[in-house]
Amino acid sequence: MATPAISKWSDVPQEKVQEVIVKNEKGEDVKIITTYREYQVLVMKNKKVDERKKWGKFGETNEANCLSNTSSGEEVFLTLSRNSVSEEEKKDVIQCRNCKRNHFTSKCPYKDALELSQKLNKPEKEDRPDNLGGGNRYVAPSQRVGYQAAAEVPSLIVNNLSSNATEKDLRDLFLRFGYVGKVTIPKLNDGTPRGFAYVTYNELRCAEEAIKGLNGHRYDYLVLSVDFAKKKPMN
Repeated sequence: MATPAISKWSDVPQEKVQEVIVKNEKGEDVKIITTYREYQVLVMKNKKVDERKKWGKFGETNEANCLSNTSSGEEVFLTLSRNSVSEEEKKDVIQCRNCKRNHFTSKCPYKDALELSQKLNKPEKEDRPDNLGGGNRYVAPSQRVGYQAAAEVPSLIVNNLSSNATEKDLRDLFLRFGYVGKVTIPKLNDGTPRGFAYVTYNELRCAEEAIKGLNGHRYDYLVLSVDFAKKKPMN
C-alpha cells in the first residue's frame, strides 16, 4: 500500500514497536521486533455496490444450498502434469498396423501386397496328396505348397545409383508399386557402394510397374536405370 502524502511533519504518526518472542529450530527463544506506523487512508467506495450487497436472494439462488450459484471460499490449487503435453502428442500420431507408416490402417496402400506376402509365407497344415507319409514327415522345399523358385521371383537391378542411397531409401521408393521382399546394395571391401542395387518383388506385376514408373527417374541428381536382373545360368 502506498504511503499517503503528508503536508506537515506533525501529521506523521508515531512509530509503534511490537515485540514477539518465538522459538527457533533449536528450541531457543528469539525476540522479533517490528517497527511500524499506522496511517489513515481514504478509500473511494461505490454506494450502489454496498446497497446490492444487502439485497436478499431471489430467483434460482433463493433455494437453500444452491451450489451452482454459491462461490466457494476455499482456495483450489490446480496442478498441471508435466507429461500431459507429451501424452497428447502421442495420441496425435497415426500409425498403420500393417506397414507401420503415418496413415490410417483402412487407407493403407500396401494392404493387398502385405496380405499376399503373408499368404505366400504362411505354412500349410495339410500336405499335398503326393507327399503324404505322416504328419512329421519332411517335405523338400521345392515340393511344398506355395513354393516359388528363385528363378520365378521378379528381381530388378537399379543402375546409376547414388552412393548416399540406403536400403531403407530404396525400399521406401519401390514400396509404392507393391510389397518389396528384399533390397540389396552390393559394396566394395572398404564399404563403398558399387553404384547399383537389387530389388526383389513377390509379384511380377509389381516389378513391371516399378520399371515403368522408376526407369529414368531422377534421384539425388542422377537418373536411375531400372530393368529386370539377368539370372545366372544353372550348372
